[in-house]
Amino acid sequence: MNYADIARYWARWQPDQVAIRYGDGEITWAALERRTDALAVGLADLGVGRGDRIGLLMANRPEFVETCIAGMKLGAVVVPVNVRFTAREVAFLVEDAGCSVVVTEPALRAGLDLAVAERPGLPVVLADDFDRVRRAPPGPLELVGGDDDPLYLCYTSGTTGHPKGAVLTHRSWDYASRSRALQNRITGADTFLLPFPLAFTGGLAMAMTAQWSGASLVLEASFDPTRVLELLERQRITVFMAVPVIFQQLADHARFADADLSALRVASTGGATVPPSLLRTYLDRGIRLIQTYSLTEVSALGTTLAPHDALRKLGSAGVAAMHSQVRIVAEDGTICRAGEVGEIAIRGPEVMAGYWNDPEATAAALRDGWCHTGDLGHLDDEGYLYVVDRAKDMLISGGLNVYPAEIEKLLAGLPGVVELAVIGVPDRRWGETPAVIAVTDGRALEGAAVLAACREVLADFKLPRYVVVRDEPLPRNMSGKVLKRELRSAYEDLARTADPIR
Repeated sequence: MNYADIARYWARWQPDQVAIRYGDGEITWAALERRTDALAVGLADLGVGRGDRIGLLMANRPEFVETCIAGMKLGAVVVPVNVRFTAREVAFLVEDAGCSVVVTEPALRAGLDLAVAERPGLPVVLADDFDRVRRAPPGPLELVGGDDDPLYLCYTSGTTGHPKGAVLTHRSWDYASRSRALQNRITGADTFLLPFPLAFTGGLAMAMTAQWSGASLVLEASFDPTRVLELLERQRITVFMAVPVIFQQLADHARFADADLSALRVASTGGATVPPSLLRTYLDRGIRLIQTYSLTEVSALGTTLAPHDALRKLGSAGVAAMHSQVRIVAEDGTICRAGEVGEIAIRGPEVMAGYWNDPEATAAALRDGWCHTGDLGHLDDEGYLYVVDRAKDMLISGGLNVYPAEIEKLLAGLPGVVELAVIGVPDRRWGETPAVIAVTDGRALEGAAVLAACREVLADFKLPRYVVVRDEPLPRNMSGKVLKRELRSAYEDLARTADPIR
C-alpha cells in the first residue's frame, strides 16, 4: 500500500469534510487531493521520482502536509528538517540525506544558503510559489511505490550526539497510525490540534494519524498557551497530543482553571518524563492524560497507558501496541525479570528499517528483530512499562547507578519550580554526583527544601549535592526534551564553583 491512498480514499468518501484548518482557511479532502496531485506532477517535472529525497524545511502550514502527500504519490522520501537548526546543521542533513530538492518558505530560506553553496544547482522550492509549481495531471495520477519503500527519513533529535536518519516506511507508518487511532478510538468525527512542529516526529505522527482516520487537523505555526486554550474551546478540539512541557504551560496559564475543555476526549503526552503532579493537575479538571513512550525509531509509537489505568498504574507508560512487544534487556543480553532495570527493546511492524547509510549504528540498534532504544526502564509483574531514564543520562556515583528522572519526578511539584533537570557533575570523591538545575517563577529554591523532598524517598547516594537556579530557560530541542549535554558542559566545573547543599 501507498500511504497517499488513504488521503485519496477520504477525498472520495467525504470530499467536503475539512482536512486541514490553518488560521481562517480550510482545505477539504477533495481539495487536498487535487492540490497534492498537481504538486506531485510539478515536483516530478523537477526530476523527483521514486526513492529521491525531498528536504522539507518549513514551519506548520498546509504546504508542509501537501509536500508530504505529494512525495508519497511519487514514491519519494520526505526528509523533515528541524526549523531550529543552524545553517551548518541544515547543510549536514541535506548532504547526508542526498536531497534532490528542498521545499521551504521565505522566512526560512536563508537557512539553506550554506547547503546551496555546498551543492550548487540544488533546486529550492518556496511554499509561496506552489501555485506556479503545480501542474494538473493529464489523467488519473498513478501512485508509485509503497509497502516497505522508505516514506520518511526522520533524523533523531540529537540529544546525545550527531543526529541519525531513521528510515521509516509506508508500512511502519500505516501500522503506527492505525494502532494509535484504534487505541484512542479516533475517527473522521474528531478534530486534532497540532501546537508543535510537524518536523518533529511526534508532530508528524499526529498529522499521519489524522490522515489515516479522516479527521480534521488544525495547524498552528507555533505554540502559544493563550491561543491554544482559545482553540480548544472555540473549535471544540477532541484530540490533543503534546509533550509534557506544553501541558505544563497550559496548566500554569491563568485561564486554565476556567477554560471549557469539555470537548477534549483524547489528551496524550510523552517524549519526556511526566511528573505525577502534572497528571494530578489534569485529573482535577476531569482529564486523564494518556501517557505514552515512543521514539523516532519506532515511528513515534512505542507503548501507551490506557486512560482507565491512569490511577492504578500512576507513572507507567503502559503496554506495547497490538502486534508489538516490549522487553527489558540487561547489559549481558539476558532478559530482565519484573522490576529489574535494563534497556528497553521493542519489536513490531512499527520499527524502522534502519539508519540511513549507517550500517554500524543499524546493527547496534536492531538485533534479532528487536529495536534497542538506549532508554532504561523496567516492567512490572503485569507487563506494564516504567521508563527510568536514558542510558546516557544515567550517572554513576560511588559505583552506584543514579537515574536523574527519578529525582526530577520528586522535585517537579516544589513551589515556584517552573522547570528543572538533574544532571551528573564531576566529583573528586564519588566520580559523579547529582545536581539540580532549575528555573523558578522568582521564588528562591533552597537546598534544604530539595533535600527534604528527597530524603524520605531516595537513598543517600541519590541525594542532590548541588542546586543551581538559572535565569534562562533550560535548553530544549524541537520535541521539548532538555538538552542535558549542554547543561553538563555548562556546569562541568560546579564542584569548584559552588558549595554543596546540606
